[in-house]
Amino acid sequence: FPRVCTSDDLLESKVCCPIPVNFTQPCGGPGRGRCADTPDPTVEGDVWKNAYRFDDRRHWPTVFFNRTCACEGNFSGYDYTRCIWGYRGANCDIKQRPAVRRNIRDLSAEEKIKFQRYFNRAKNTTSDFVYALEFKDNIRGSEDFANISVYDFFVATHYYASRDTMPPFIAGNDIWKLDCFLDFAHEGVGFPTWHRAYVLEIERALQEVNNDPDWTLPYWDWSAAAKNQCDICTNEYVGSNDENGSLDSESAFTSWGTICAHLQPFDVATHRNHTKPCDVTKVLGKLKRNPGKADTNSLGQSMARLPLATEVDFALRFSVYDTPPYNRRSNCSFRNLLEGFADTSTGKTNVNGIRVPGSHTVHNQVHIYLNGTMSSVPSAANDPTFFLHHCNVDRLLETWIRRHWNNDSMNSTLPETGASPGQNRHEHIVPFFPPFSHARMFKLSTELGYDYQQLHK
Repeated sequence: FPRVCTSDDLLESKVCCPIPVNFTQPCGGPGRGRCADTPDPTVEGDVWKNAYRFDDRRHWPTVFFNRTCACEGNFSGYDYTRCIWGYRGANCDIKQRPAVRRNIRDLSAEEKIKFQRYFNRAKNTTSDFVYALEFKDNIRGSEDFANISVYDFFVATHYYASRDTMPPFIAGNDIWKLDCFLDFAHEGVGFPTWHRAYVLEIERALQEVNNDPDWTLPYWDWSAAAKNQCDICTNEYVGSNDENGSLDSESAFTSWGTICAHLQPFDVATHRNHTKPCDVTKVLGKLKRNPGKADTNSLGQSMARLPLATEVDFALRFSVYDTPPYNRRSNCSFRNLLEGFADTSTGKTNVNGIRVPGSHTVHNQVHIYLNGTMSSVPSAANDPTFFLHHCNVDRLLETWIRRHWNNDSMNSTLPETGASPGQNRHEHIVPFFPPFSHARMFKLSTELGYDYQQLHK
């Protein structure tokens, strides 16, 4: 949450309506924003297990704040000092020409160095957001929030959305492991829209910390990589590695420490009365990457290579965005093929209830293939490769939208009910603040202020 909203009195009142610098009223006042009750579009149903009701992320963000800034016009941000995506100007009334995200392989030598420099600056600049070191019921006050760098805030954000639900021990529940799986960002219909918002937000953060509003994240088109191997795993891009997976000493990211990584599984931690979330103040290791060296005996031979262009082509053929039950078991679903839980020769995840072998494909395959920091989903964003990868995943989403888009599909593709918690059409995307919905992300990228150098052909 914003540092300005974590004073003891504001945490107690559950109000986050800051007065911006050079303004006299909360949220900037009339014409910009006002303090209002926070809408709660949460859909509750049978998919909500008992343990979820103790989770801080439920009814986001009202467990923490039930009064927040409501925007007027094209203003955005927790205090409405920013513009919504695609607009600029003092009054946020200038619609910008869509910025173009480019293929990282087409960047000049100078642009590659800039990419590395911009990420390093974000890694070493303190964010105006802070991170909770305790669950809500155990937060005593502002002392239980920690400062965090701009980059690491996004690492922690991905971890927070992806971790198993970990109710405080004081809840007194007998909790089974299967009852404790709650991922707001993956294994569901909200996967593409969650990550679209995520990439947009870190792109804006990188622009702001480097004072370069025209800069855009590049994408890594792994389906076009030579010999289907990592063609950006060199010091020119994200860093080469040795046989043990350690980055080369000359890599721009060799000194980066990781957070929220290598934590105990939830069931083990619970048995030890572990009730704390990730401690973002602790550096737990260095980046690891050993592409093509994953265990193919247990994961399949395809994990020794990157996804093929033909596999991406197959996924993009499906005009149905997603199918019930809107999770990793969805058959013949573009979303599930893109995420990587369906076989790229049949579109199936199971036949007669039996899981299809080798269905770790497309998006998931890239994570596993890189065999290191990227392979542990909750903390994968520690590796800057994550954002090049997900920029490309978003490019494939945009390709699908432009191929299969029509007015009806844009209004009805995302389910209003029946999805996993936090992934229905109008539910808030956890844990972005101020909150916005999945529906807001499901539109042409040009309406969000950006485009791509080239879509998948």
